[in-house]
Amino acid sequence: MSTESPVGDNFTKVAAADEIEQGTGIAVDVKGIEVAVFNTGDDFYAILNRCAHQQAPLYKAGEEKINAEDTWTDTRGGVDAENATVSCPWHLWEWDLETGEHEVTGKCISTFDVEVADGDVYVSI
Repeated sequence: MSTESPVGDNFTKVAAADEIEQGTGIAVDVKGIEVAVFNTGDDFYAILNRCAHQQAPLYKAGEEKINAEDTWTDTRGGVDAENATVSCPWHLWEWDLETGEHEVTGKCISTFDVEVADGDVYVSI
């Protein structure tokens, strides 16, 4: 049985594509780096899992808030598939999944190449 990546030596398998529901993300460790991998429905994206504002875990974007009845939104951030962005679950900073840029501040966080092959998602660091 071959353990070689079908997309190249620089890529690491992080999940089966069907394990990441559309509009959600997961957190994975790739070569010691905490990465959030998101499924927008049409594409998969990988971005550093920590918001540059206050280090919130981006993969939790869109999860239901525990105290939602007392807040103006029942979820924490979310994935915008049409614009390929993710909003931080703590303070809603919006990050471009392709460039890693926060448009308002100009801050950037790392993004990583993603390939899907044979039903699996691979990330290159």
